[in-house]
Amino acid sequence: MLLLMRNADIATRQQRIFAAIWVAIVAGVGVWTTHFVAMLGYRPDAALTYDLQLTLISIVVGVLLVGVPLAGTMFITEDRTRIIFGMIAGLGVAAMHLTGMSAIENCLATYNPFVLALGVIAGMGGFTFAMLQDLSVHGSHLRKGAGIVGGVCALHFVAMAAVSLDQVEAAVRGIGGSFLSILVAIISLAVFTMAMLATFNHRRTLAQLRAGV
Repeated sequence: MLLLMRNADIATRQQRIFAAIWVAIVAGVGVWTTHFVAMLGYRPDAALTYDLQLTLISIVVGVLLVGVPLAGTMFITEDRTRIIFGMIAGLGVAAMHLTGMSAIENCLATYNPFVLALGVIAGMGGFTFAMLQDLSVHGSHLRKGAGIVGGVCALHFVAMAAVSLDQVEAAVRGIGGSFLSILVAIISLAVFTMAMLATFNHRRTLAQLRAGV
């Protein structure tokens, strides 16, 4: 994702749009994957099932509310706007997380609002820090990546500490952990493969642009 954002200042508008689309997809699916991989290891004492429709909707939430603001920084240089994008992305991670949690079936979820708010603030802080990084500055890629990872992990794990799941008697049976793990693997590998191909193509085009070809 960061490789796609690199050298955006010398890319044409069409090239930036191409890269931004993939940045949005990779970022959104990456956040979604982090959530559901972690959920596969959550509550091993309970056979959790998930609503397939809400699980898939959570991918869309991640792409639109996390990936799109992140991709938007490829076109916006004003710090104030980037801060707003960072706050939106942090809230987007929270929205994706809560959508994913709502996909859990046969369980009643209750949240500690103060701990949940702390996680949301931490996520917004991490993404705001990442959004403000100028990728033309040496070391900024590492700082941007650290901000994104820190924001996602802080929000997810603090939010998980805020939730309590109590199983209830119900007849609803969605997808199980085995099917979910296969779904996550297929979607993640597909996006990773296509993103790598897109990255190589994008960087080759930028190299030709620099060389004046």
